[in-house]
Amino acid sequence: MESFVGRECDVKHTLISVVAFRQTAGKTGKMKNKLILEVSTMKVKSLFLGSAAAVALSSGAMAADPIGVALDTCSLLNITGLTVSSESNCLKFSGEVSYDWDWDLDAETTTSEFGWEFTMEATADSDFGPAKAVVTLIDESGTSTSSDVDIDEAYVAIGDQTVIMAGQKGSVAKDGDDETFTALFDLDGRDGNDEGIDLGGGQGGHVIQVTSDLGNGVDVALGLEDLSTNDNASLVAGLGVDQDWGTAHVGMVFDDIIDPGTNDWFLHAGATINVDDMSFRGAFSTDDAGEWAIMVAGKATFDMFTLAAGVEFFEDDHSTTLGGPDADTDVEWEAAVSGEAAVNDAVTITVAGRWDDNDEWDVAAQGVFAVSDNLDLTAKVNFDEANVTTFNADLDWAPGGGFEAGVGVEIDSNSNSALSASFSKAFE
Repeated sequence: MESFVGRECDVKHTLISVVAFRQTAGKTGKMKNKLILEVSTMKVKSLFLGSAAAVALSSGAMAADPIGVALDTCSLLNITGLTVSSESNCLKFSGEVSYDWDWDLDAETTTSEFGWEFTMEATADSDFGPAKAVVTLIDESGTSTSSDVDIDEAYVAIGDQTVIMAGQKGSVAKDGDDETFTALFDLDGRDGNDEGIDLGGGQGGHVIQVTSDLGNGVDVALGLEDLSTNDNASLVAGLGVDQDWGTAHVGMVFDDIIDPGTNDWFLHAGATINVDDMSFRGAFSTDDAGEWAIMVAGKATFDMFTLAAGVEFFEDDHSTTLGGPDADTDVEWEAAVSGEAAVNDAVTITVAGRWDDNDEWDVAAQGVFAVSDNLDLTAKVNFDEANVTTFNADLDWAPGGGFEAGVGVEIDSNSNSALSASFSKAFE
């Protein structure tokens, strides 16, 4: 009996030994109950563990999915990525580091620039939904190693379907649905810089904002923005729709609402409609000064081919920065077309053109070749109104893990040439 009490054994053997011990101990009279209690107490943990293991094994035999258990705050909040948990908060980290180097062979000069972005987002549960604090740090100069750290975002937010935000961040203004579908060339005649139609007024910066998801793909936004400007504020309002047929929005900015002597306002509206293999897009913007811009675009996919076209019209006060011969006309325009063919899984060929009413134009052809699963070669030839032919070739490598690298060469018909290299790593 003593040897049995000190023995480690599995659940099956324990049950058999307990029964055998009961039978043997039955001959000793008063010792019977005490000894059985000792054995049962020793093995109760093993019995429970054995039962739990049996249930888990039987569950695994009936279903392929393992049993999942939330172990920390991040899991409970359904937050994934690079995270650290405390008892009540989940801290998520994300960002990117990049480096670019260019060598002008003709001028015998080089330029070097790095960039980085680092975001920390702390989230906790509350009675009103997730409560967040977000800080994003960036370096815009690309040349300093220590002194040019900028705070891009620093704000708090709370809520789920309705979210309240305050601090320094971007605008909640609605201004999408204004980019063409064309490849290689964008339409940037409105401001000569970025594609799309601008929504003016004071936006972002120091803000107090509310957004609400009304369901069925409809959301609204309202905010006081540009509050860091002395004695000033902008009232921002927007309505957005995102459904199976496409997207649509209306956004407005009422500038300088604290100063009763000004009544500046800005409007932006647009929609994208998808019909089978075709998409159509239109956008419009205007303001209290009567300045306006309109963009319309469309694309269609036919088996291996995708055709796209777009045109932008704008009031001439915005176009004078372009310096063209017709800069003082009432309305100016810029248009682009493109055709893209996916020859096979490894080769895509694109031809495109862009022109405007200032007699400026470009025609280009580009080929993208998948050398391997993570290595692409892109070659492009561009010819413009100045009779300059430019050849670009880039070899891009994306081995995974958020790492990307590339090398490039550019040569034009004026005997200018340059080499470049780029590297980046994103994490979250």
